Amino acid sequence: VKDATDRSIPEDVAEKLLLFAKSALAVAEMRGKSYLSMGGSSMGIAGSMVNHDFFEKYLGMRVESIDMSEFIRRIDEGIYDPEEFKYALEWTRENCPEGKDYNAQPHTPEQKSKEWEFCVKCAMIARDLMVGNPKLAEMGFKEESMGRNAILAGFQGQRQWTDHFPNGDFLEAILNSSFDWNGIREPYLVATENDSLNG
Repeated sequence: VKDATDRSIPEDVAEKLLLFAKSALAVAEMRGKSYLSMGGSSMGIAGSMVNHDFFEKYLGMRVESIDMSEFIRRIDEGIYDPEEFKYALEWTRENCPEGKDYNAQPHTPEQKSKEWEFCVKCAMIARDLMVGNPKLAEMGFKEESMGRNAILAGFQGQRQWTDHFPNGDFLEAILNSSFDWNGIREPYLVATENDSLNG
């Protein structure tokens, strides 16, 4: 029998209270945010078939969708911060060594240089699509500067994209990490192959 003056909380109750508090924080963090679907379903993967009802009714989020051509439009029209691109590319070249080239016809150094530029731009654009970038408004792209209020995104890639363009592995790796050319930061969560369920 416990002493009547003992005010300690039993361990099982404390654990339940802690789990409830963590759940409440997660719900508050997700509510009103969005999942940004960059592209469509990848190779018939079930998790890549983004279920709007699940996000909206269960998580309190919404789903925003963009076509992959938005990346090409922003690259072709220069809808990214050119100053950031310069030091992002320099940082990438210094800190991201290339692995072995397994292509049947290895890419030339000139091809690889262009591919690195493309991949760095894609990473910046994916981030800007998720959370916005005020620099774009200064450049005259007010709508593009606002982003999609995304707490999570997915990049389709396979195969319509990757049969023609460099894949999204760099943008996914660098955005999911806790640092980049701008220093330490919270990760921007991006699911490979637009696999929203794994995301």
